[in-house]
Amino acid sequence: MDTQKDNNFSFTLLDGTTFFLGSAFAKVVLVVNTASRCGFARQFDALQRLHDRYQTSGFTVLGVSSQSFGKQESDEPCDIAAAIKAKCSNVTFPITQLTAVRGKAIHPFYAWAATQVSLLGRPKWNFHKYLIGKDGELITWFASSTDPLALKVIEAVEAALAK
Repeated sequence: MDTQKDNNFSFTLLDGTTFFLGSAFAKVVLVVNTASRCGFARQFDALQRLHDRYQTSGFTVLGVSSQSFGKQESDEPCDIAAAIKAKCSNVTFPITQLTAVRGKAIHPFYAWAATQVSLLGRPKWNFHKYLIGKDGELITWFASSTDPLALKVIEAVEAALAK
């Protein structure tokens, strides 16, 4: 995959603060487009466990709230937070305000990521996952159905942290 190390992207979090992603962040990040009313929302617990396991090693999950697939997310940040809390009582990784992951209003990160992967590697539904390295490169992607604690995800995260 092509590396574009100068790409730094920002997201607005539910609390209104900004999350910067890219080489300036210098962490391994699993970017996951989320929707609290999606059947895959059960993955919030596994995402939290993954975040907890590797957080002290320089890893985080970034949940990107999106209505790009079936409008399965609330509009307001407080409603998104409440719905996520109802699914997983202790989500501590950052969650963004509504963000388009496809279409005319696509977020710049997702537009860039689409150029880094094949058509198969682009989000087809909620809970698609991109693993971003410390240097801002897109390392790999995982389909929505991939459990965040699957061996292939763990191995990819550990390899990225070891770099």
